Amino acid sequence: MIDTHSHILPELDDGCKNIEQSMAFIVQAIEQGVKVIFATPHCCDGVYDCTKKKILTAWRSLCEAVDREGLDIQILPGAEIRVNHDLVTRYDAGDLLTLGDTSRFLLLELPPMFIMNAFLRMIRQLTERGITPIIAHAERNPMIIARPELAADLISTGAEIQITAGSLKGDFGRAPRKTAKILVQNNQVFCLGSDIHPGRKYRMKAAGKFLNKAGSRIQTEKIVQKNPEKILKECVDQFINSRLILEYPASAF
Repeated sequence: MIDTHSHILPELDDGCKNIEQSMAFIVQAIEQGVKVIFATPHCCDGVYDCTKKKILTAWRSLCEAVDREGLDIQILPGAEIRVNHDLVTRYDAGDLLTLGDTSRFLLLELPPMFIMNAFLRMIRQLTERGITPIIAHAERNPMIIARPELAADLISTGAEIQITAGSLKGDFGRAPRKTAKILVQNNQVFCLGSDIHPGRKYRMKAAGKFLNKAGSRIQTEKIVQKNPEKILKECVDQFINSRLILEYPASAF
């Protein structure tokens, strides 16, 4: 399994407070069959605006700790970027971190209320630049909960949908769980993320079992493995092509 959304980098946002918490979550992930975790701290949300430089520095330190412990898992950098009026401008300026740093996938968090037409225009602007937006925890957004059909418009415009593993188990309430089920049943889910924070349960294995019951094994494999592998392959290819592989820790590969 591949976890495309986590807050395991220490001392950056409301995620892990220290390296010990980070390592504890990584051990849980390994025990649940996760082979790759994207570390995605908050960015541009008005509270935690983690810069690309800070994220990559913290990520390298965590990878070094993983390497020292000899843990069999791959850690890649990223960011959970809050959608705002200057999103495209900040991307053009090189301020925003894509998943894996070198992929074309950008993990975006919608505000509770947003103007749909304006956001669809942003999606089009990003896709024109070769970027595929992934909507983080879409099932927990109030507007999508009220109107799950909005997901179809987001996807048709060029975005992909991510849901949180814990939502499938009811960790965030009945409405997100119901919406997550609808998105799964409509075959609109691209990938799964733990969105792990201190105080939450790591639910990737349980979510995989739920997906198998709710749909088909083929659909589950796409959500937890095949689709995220598209991100992973692009990251590795770009690392190698740009020779960045020489600059990154072993646990990035």
